Amino acid sequence: MKKLHIINLEKMGGVERLFLQYVHDDTENLNEILCINSQVGSEIEQKLAGKKITYANRILNAFSTRYPQLLRKFVLKRKIEKANADVIIVWDLVPVLAAKPARGKLVYYDHGCSWRYPKNRKTLGFFAMLDGVISASRASKRVMELRFNLPLPIDVLPNRIQIPSGIIYGPKVLPETLRIGTASRLVTLKGISVSLLMMQELIRRGHKVHLEVAGKGPDRELFEALTDRLQLREHVTFTGFQENVAGFFNRTDVYMSTPVTEPFGLSCVESLYYGVPVIFPLVDGQPEAVKDQECGIGLAPKINIDEHERLTGVHVEFPHEVYDPIQDKLVAPKLLSHLDCANAVELLLQNGNYQRMRENAHKLTTEGLDYATFKAQFELILSRYIAS
Repeated sequence: MKKLHIINLEKMGGVERLFLQYVHDDTENLNEILCINSQVGSEIEQKLAGKKITYANRILNAFSTRYPQLLRKFVLKRKIEKANADVIIVWDLVPVLAAKPARGKLVYYDHGCSWRYPKNRKTLGFFAMLDGVISASRASKRVMELRFNLPLPIDVLPNRIQIPSGIIYGPKVLPETLRIGTASRLVTLKGISVSLLMMQELIRRGHKVHLEVAGKGPDRELFEALTDRLQLREHVTFTGFQENVAGFFNRTDVYMSTPVTEPFGLSCVESLYYGVPVIFPLVDGQPEAVKDQECGIGLAPKINIDEHERLTGVHVEFPHEVYDPIQDKLVAPKLLSHLDCANAVELLLQNGNYQRMRENAHKLTTEGLDYATFKAQFELILSRYIAS
């Protein structure tokens, strides 16, 4: 089965991580890559060493000169057809196509962009071309159904990652200073400002805590400025992109996931592999990634965007609805209360909760999150689309 992957490779995120993992083991060269943007991000490029990448908009692949905007939808269709693939997988984006490609089944993989797509001619026109849809979570499926009322079934295939290296099993003795960690792209919708407010509250309550913020992004200076305003400079470290994730998770005692929206949460799954309990919002696909009260604590978001900006000076730009999995409907986006987060940290440290959740996390990842099964199911779904 020859596959053509259409993807944006400019920045590292959850869908890019999943894609890199998927194509890494391709020894038979059955996967071709059609990059929809003009360049590949540095941390992605090194992981694709030896892989052939075709740029959708470049006139000559080796040079950066691009086709005029008006021609690109025709060029994209032609390059797709030239690949002569059995299946074309579009990873979490809506490309502009002149028409449905004449060769290959067209499958869309949704990892969260369906929350953001406008319901317009471009989006609906692309969805009308599809032969199949795969969603990273039930939340993703419901968002697509509630927003777009797709005329074809959606396969739900939850994200899985390969077992990371450097996992330390067994009980963990918590240090005198509790190490709290969060890892994501440094943008406001990830809610890192919530974790900073939580740190101030925990210190006010007399706890010894330190927060490590891993990742890079355009809003790092904004978060560093908030750290200074909250007088947390001695208690917060920004460590940038972490190539060695084992080192990060093994020195982290509690993982904070505080986004406004999150289709699934690969970093949360990764945290569970290392036995680190997660505090997370009950929004979108987060409850599918972390089992509430078993290996983490789920909290209902309560703080609207304007209120959060009054508390922090940080404006969260997310003018879309999010999915409420409890009510099974789309609602206005909100952030977690930093007081609720501080309470959750304290709850983790009481009555043996921490060790229990650590054990449950290891059990879940050992018994229930098999990447080989994920990949086999992914291949099976693609094969079914090809045969239909």
